[in-house]
Amino acid sequence: MLYKTKPLYGSLPILAALLPSNEQQIERGVRAVIDRGSKKVGVLGFSFKAGTDDLRESPVVELTERLIGKGFDLRIYDRNVSLASVHGANRDYILNHIPHISRLMVASIDEVLEHAGTIVIGNAAPEFRDVPRCLTDGQAIIDFVRVTDSRSVSGIYEGICW
Repeated sequence: MLYKTKPLYGSLPILAALLPSNEQQIERGVRAVIDRGSKKVGVLGFSFKAGTDDLRESPVVELTERLIGKGFDLRIYDRNVSLASVHGANRDYILNHIPHISRLMVASIDEVLEHAGTIVIGNAAPEFRDVPRCLTDGQAIIDFVRVTDSRSVSGIYEGICW
């Protein structure tokens, strides 16, 4: 007697929605930066998540690439991402897909803050928690990860994805 086997899984609409949802959030981030009006942008936290140097699949890499393509002047800081210390597939990714990014990397949060009118927080590294208190007049934050418990304040602190 032959038995038909049932699939081990059914339709998974949540999984099917992940890529379109991620794309939509990146587009929201790009639009938020453009709407701020400052061509000088700083990115804090470039890696996929805090504490890692992995840039593969990082939505912040895609955001950065789009902003560069639109003529924005960027500075990027992530203490965990250094071309001199990355290895393996991540090093290959940087060298072959985004080699120009290393020219935009700076050594400190302060360098980003001195440069940028708009600051994008891309991962939840603990060192970024105090950044909202360091803003000067005219600066604003677009926070992708809710690095603090602050609520959005129009024109100053805008949360995306939370």
